[in-house]
Amino acid sequence: MTAQKREENVQDVPISITALSGDTLSQIGIQESEQLGEFLPGLEISTSSGEGSQLILFLRGAGLNDFNTNNSGPVAIYSDEVYVSSPALTAFQFFDTERVEVLKGPQGTLYGRNTTGGAVKFITAKPTDYFTAKASASYAEFDTTRFEAAVSGPIIDSIRARVAISKSDSDGYVTNLLDGSKENGVDTFSWRGTIDADVAESFTLRANIHGNEVSSSAFKFNHLGSLPGGVDALGYRGPDDPFEGSYNRGGNVDLSSIGGYLEANLELGAVTITSVTAYDEVDRSLPEETDSSPLDLLFVNYDVESETFTQELRISGEGDNFQWLLGGFYLTEDLRQNQTIDLFRELRVLTGGAPDPTGAVAGAPVLFARSLNSQDLETFAIFGQASYEILPDLTLTGGLRYTNEKKTFSALGQLEDPAFFPQPVPVYQATDLENKDDAISWRVALDYQATPDVLLYGSVAKGFKSGGFNGGFLSLDPVESAIQLQPYEPEFLTAYEVGIKSDWLDGALRVNAALFFNDFSDLQVFTLVNTNALPLQVLDNAGGAEVFGFELDTTIFPTDGLLFNISAAYLDSELSQLTNAVGTSFDGNRIANTPEFSVSALARYDFDITDTIGAFVQGSIAMKSDIFFSTENDPIVSQDGYALVNARAGVSFAEGKYKLSVFGTNLTDKAYLTNVTDLTDFGFYSRYFGQPRQIGVELAVEY
Repeated sequence: MTAQKREENVQDVPISITALSGDTLSQIGIQESEQLGEFLPGLEISTSSGEGSQLILFLRGAGLNDFNTNNSGPVAIYSDEVYVSSPALTAFQFFDTERVEVLKGPQGTLYGRNTTGGAVKFITAKPTDYFTAKASASYAEFDTTRFEAAVSGPIIDSIRARVAISKSDSDGYVTNLLDGSKENGVDTFSWRGTIDADVAESFTLRANIHGNEVSSSAFKFNHLGSLPGGVDALGYRGPDDPFEGSYNRGGNVDLSSIGGYLEANLELGAVTITSVTAYDEVDRSLPEETDSSPLDLLFVNYDVESETFTQELRISGEGDNFQWLLGGFYLTEDLRQNQTIDLFRELRVLTGGAPDPTGAVAGAPVLFARSLNSQDLETFAIFGQASYEILPDLTLTGGLRYTNEKKTFSALGQLEDPAFFPQPVPVYQATDLENKDDAISWRVALDYQATPDVLLYGSVAKGFKSGGFNGGFLSLDPVESAIQLQPYEPEFLTAYEVGIKSDWLDGALRVNAALFFNDFSDLQVFTLVNTNALPLQVLDNAGGAEVFGFELDTTIFPTDGLLFNISAAYLDSELSQLTNAVGTSFDGNRIANTPEFSVSALARYDFDITDTIGAFVQGSIAMKSDIFFSTENDPIVSQDGYALVNARAGVSFAEGKYKLSVFGTNLTDKAYLTNVTDLTDFGFYSRYFGQPRQIGVELAVEY
């Protein structure tokens, strides 16, 4: 793994980290980034509006449940050595993967911006100096198909290349009662090309280009009425079945992205110079039938375009008892949002088709509004880290990072209705608002190699996440929108941790554990405040929050071919000094998306049937205690504790060249929520249920 920007054994790194190889990911059936949260206790991952929307990540209580696209969360996403800045690019299917690394706790000294909570690194498979090819195809319920392929090998002695593709399709698992069609399907295509070149004996280049296309049907939520009788503001009551609904809005999520990076490495004796230059752009249109009903109550569109350029330069070296690294990082991002809201169109029969923003005629606000935002981001940082073996087997590590960031934000909110307004009517406008932050992050760690197989460590780290602006729909009240346009403050985290990494019984037993305390100040919190009029999207800072936690990861190999793994996390979180826009205090509440307990367990047995035919059986379970999806800790906006059971079995032929597997996910067919949005100002909750039971088959070939 490369958590410290150099190749190391995961057991030798004094950081709490989980590393999963590409083979392990395939074995447990992880194909999308949001599935990681099912198997890694302490990590919660969901999407805001299904396929094509950004990830909402929480790690050890650090996260941001803002569904707008101009704010990155405190858990950074990396693809290879490149920071994924745009939230619209964070949710993707990963394929042809070498490994995934989840680094827990502040990583600001070595990594880019906004790593208060940690970092998730997706490491892609690299070109090989021999020819190899692989492909897999699967079919599962809901007419779900997935095809993956990769080819790698030398072009000439000094140049190697690798090309990989992935295509996924699914009809979906939700039934539209209006016409019997299926909803919440998938239609994605991803591709990647990588070339490695040995320019000279000590100079190498790596060029990567990648892209992603999404044309999935717009996500459909589950409707739960909050008014007497279980109805919404227009009197509609949704069906009791969580996988049924009456939806009257079509359309697809359209996402197109392309990017690439150039990595150069120059070795000068004991010193290595590394440069990583990257560019990514994305264009996404996401229509949302927010009301999830057959009536025209609330439709929202989230459109965003962004272009991101990053440059990182590092110089590193080592001696007998000393390792060091110095670097600089630069990022610029140009982001444009075009978002619309169509509210209570059903009531235009009462207004003669005219808008009624105040609700004076219809009794509810009837309007079509557009939010046009632009955000320009520029940030640079200098950083360094050094490790010194002060005594035999006792190593001291220190790191420091200075970050400077500037955001320029403009916002325009306007009412539109060409039949009645010849020109759009501005509601709020702000031009070239600026927010500037700078901060120093640091880390100090001490590790002791007690035996060749036991590492003890302790660390203290300070993390920083920059402030910013609310990129959502703002209030129609000029006074309220002026308040919403004020930037929120940066967030800081001081993290304390002690841990052990150990192997026992000649490698048959591995036990890793960590005890930690996260002390947040100015924790950034997103809340959707219902006001008995129109809900307010508020991005604000809590005075503080604390998370005390414990993590355990144990793997045992009782005999050849048999493996047991159990991982667990305990998180005790508490907010302080936070009051929302209508005066409700959240002091003492738990942090959103942070269950108190989470456990995952896996058992796998590989065995031979003949000399050339092998087989395996595998079962896993992931359990979580109750989880709140909002800062308010509303019991309706939550999910009780639950467990998901998965299984997989298969055979391999020709010494593993061909593999045939059957698999099942959510075998108990548990109906569980992964997100809930409180829209009780409109008389309903918008709910997102995870996928029900699915059975499938997969064929894989590798040469």
